[in-house]
Amino acid sequence: MIRCKRRFRRHSPEGGWGDADREVAMTHTAAASRAPASAHPAEIAELAGPVATEIGCALYDVQWRGGTLVVLASAMTGGAIGVEALGRLSRRLSAALDAADVIEGRYVLEVSSPGLERSLRRPEHFAGAVGEQVVIRTSESPRRRIVGEILESDPSGVSVRVEEISSGEQSHTQARPDEIGQILTVPFNDIAKARTTFEWGPRPRGKPASPSTPHSKSGPRSKPGRQGR
Repeated sequence: MIRCKRRFRRHSPEGGWGDADREVAMTHTAAASRAPASAHPAEIAELAGPVATEIGCALYDVQWRGGTLVVLASAMTGGAIGVEALGRLSRRLSAALDAADVIEGRYVLEVSSPGLERSLRRPEHFAGAVGEQVVIRTSESPRRRIVGEILESDPSGVSVRVEEISSGEQSHTQARPDEIGQILTVPFNDIAKARTTFEWGPRPRGKPASPSTPHSKSGPRSKPGRQGR
């Protein structure tokens, strides 16, 4: 039986506002260190999925990061997940992993939310991000960095409306006028890495806002009766 020490972490990426905009993580420390030699993430996902469903969460992803088993979960509705729900999932999953005895060696179990800027690693991740801004890095030569809005996703790839694109040694290069607004289809087997992106500041003047893209207001509103002081 692994003795677990739990700790809470709260992290506000790039100065987010309020609990709904914070990435909340709960970590079970089962012991620290080397990566276990067993238990493929898919095997653990089969165990973790029903546990998450029982307590009203949706399993988002499972992956090993060295000796840390990272389990990401979201609310069933797709919104923010709270600390209490993550705590229940962490305790239940820790007990389920002990009972199943599928992991050899010492490890750290980390249960957290995907965060506002979440990694997209599987077709269902891209399907769930339709309408959102993403950054995609391709693997085929020439390697490209694509920034834009996901318009559509199917089992073979994803369609993106381009806002920025660069290739080779270039980075953060603004797309040419003829490339802005272009619809680009990227096959999944050409995607090396992808994530959603969140704009924390006001949108640049002249850049149209996508109805599905969250962005901050330009400034606080004045309260009635307090003007002119």
